[in-house]
Amino acid sequence: MTRSERRRRMSLIVGGVAAVALVGVVVTGALPSGDRAGTVTTEASSEATAEESTEATSDEATTEATSEETTDVTAEETTESTSEETTDATTEETTDATTEETPEATAEAVVNCADGGDCQLGDTGPGGGIVFYVASSPFVCGTDRGSRCTYLEAGTVMDAAPLCSNNVSNLIPTDEIGWGPYNTYQTGSCSGGTLATVKGMTAGGQSDWFVPSKDEMQLAYDNRSVIGLSVGKGLAYWTSSRGSGSSTAYRLRTDINYWNANYGTASSNYVISMRSF
Repeated sequence: MTRSERRRRMSLIVGGVAAVALVGVVVTGALPSGDRAGTVTTEASSEATAEESTEATSDEATTEATSEETTDVTAEETTESTSEETTDATTEETTDATTEETPEATAEAVVNCADGGDCQLGDTGPGGGIVFYVASSPFVCGTDRGSRCTYLEAGTVMDAAPLCSNNVSNLIPTDEIGWGPYNTYQTGSCSGGTLATVKGMTAGGQSDWFVPSKDEMQLAYDNRSVIGLSVGKGLAYWTSSRGSGSSTAYRLRTDINYWNANYGTASSNYVISMRSF
């Protein structure tokens, strides 16, 4: 082969290689490869991951918000429900307690001695007098002896005057506790005088006042400090119990605590009115 033919052949080979190289460059630029391809893939993956993360975060936030809202609502409902139930229960209990306690408290406040409750020495009785005797067990009493009583109350002290306005009194000869009303109201001959005045009394709205029997007058003297009974020289008190004669009655001398049985009912002595109940 001649030198000129070898040069021509070499030129063809070089041209072919150059052509192949140019095609490779074109192909390489058209198709992403290597780091470029990896970068594209990574960015796509990052975007997908970001979107998924955003969606997940959104879902979690929504879930948390929903949970918090549900918790808040539930807490508020529970609190309101508990508050309402507690209030209702408290109101009902208070109402029940008030309803149950009020009648008892009212009854205790209203029912005292003067209104028919239990009495103690020194209490004001139903007739406005002072209670000076409390029996350990009820005794027979009343103007007809048909009642039972526990207490005696002392009322007004009458000025000194005759027990009866006549000399023939014919009082009943009974002395015991509970006989004062019967002696006062069942005697038929003692007209006028202090005995009649006591029978007409209506103090405290009561019309069963009486002149005491001998034993009832003794109780009044023994409890003189309770009722404020005046005692001493010249202070003697009538009773409704007959004395030693038909026109006499027992009287108590308070200066020496001594009983006279022979004083005529037309003479003057004091009288303390009483009631039994």
